[in-house]
Parts: sequence; structure tokens; C-alpha cells
Amino acid sequence: MSDDAERDIMARLRGLGTRGTPETIDAELAQLAAPASAKLPTVDLLDALLVNLRRNGGTASVVADRAAAVGEIAAYIASRQPQRRFVAGHDPRLAALPWRDGGLLPRFGAAIDGDRVAVSWARCAIAETGSLALWVERSNPAVNNLLCDDHVVLVDRRDIRRSLEDLWSDAELRDATRRPRGLMLISGPSSTADIAMQLVLGAHGPRSLHAVVLD
Repeated sequence: MSDDAERDIMARLRGLGTRGTPETIDAELAQLAAPASAKLPTVDLLDALLVNLRRNGGTASVVADRAAAVGEIAAYIASRQPQRRFVAGHDPRLAALPWRDGGLLPRFGAAIDGDRVAVSWARCAIAETGSLALWVERSNPAVNNLLCDDHVVLVDRRDIRRSLEDLWSDAELRDATRRPRGLMLISGPSSTADIAMQLVLGAHGPRSLHAVVLD
């Protein structure tokens, strides 16, 4: 590329970045056609979420209430680990669950070396991709989503969204005074097949993901 061509391109880019006001940018965005969402495997959002979660390598169950959720988590941990301990963030919904009824011993805070199971509560779930959206903030440390071997995530059925675009309309994300520090989308256990096309679990995070949907 010649120097003249490069200067011309950079001048155009600088002009594009300075000519728009927030109002004109919003108007131009409003004129753009909304992207088509992926076709769901089923019409029902819950069923579509479960199908896509399992396609991604995760597991999932649907429970009726909080007591059943604790029982499901206790059974899952017992099938994976020889102990009943887990770490969870300071989410008030997690603190309110009857953990003792399931014989579980939670520790609330950030995961540390030696923690094997983490339990989180998702802000919402995305049926289109089989993803769980988790706020990252002081009460929900990002390390809890990454360090432990097994990750259990609860989500309310009423918080299932059809597509990723529906996530961005969340009132907290649009309000700068309430916006979380970060957002993590989790679509399955951590895995890679970069080397010789051999699937390896736990490459960058948990080896297993289990979603518990409260119906």
C-alpha cells in the first residue's frame, strides 16, 4: 500500500469517528436491520436451552423449587467429588438456599486452590446458544467460574431469553449506575481440541458444567 493510499484511508477513518453525535449514531443504529437469530431446536425456550446445553457438552436438570434444587446439587456433587463442600459467591439467592437439608457445606467467597466445586446463579440463560450469562462483580467473583473442576449454575426459568440480542436489553446493562463490572457467557465445560484433534476437558476452566433450572 502506498503512503498516499494509507493517508487517505486514515483520514477517512478519522472523519468517521468525529462527525457523529450520540443522537445521529443512535438514529443510524436504529435503521440497521436486526440480525436473524439461529433457529431453535424446539419452540419451547426451556427445551431449546436444555438441548443446546447438552450439545455443548454440559448437563442440565429442571427442578420444582429451592429444596429440590439443593437435592439436585447434592446428588450431582456426590457423583463427582468425594466431599460435600463447595464455594459460592455472596449472591443473596444462594445464601438463602437450605444447604443443610442436602448435607452440603458452602463457603461463601472467592475460589482458592483446593476448591473443587463452585455454585453460581446466572442472571439469565440464552436458549439460542445454550449459554448461561453471569454477572461478574464483588458478590460473584470471576474466579469462581474458572478455577474449580466442577461448576454448577442455577437459573430461573423465567430468566431464559431467546437470543443473545435479548440479553443486551437487560435494564442493568443499559444503566451505567447499575451495570456489573463484567459479564461472562458460559456455554459448556472448558475444552479444546487444538492438539491432534484430541478433546481435552478442563483446558481453561471447569471440566464439567451442570445447569439447574428452577421451574
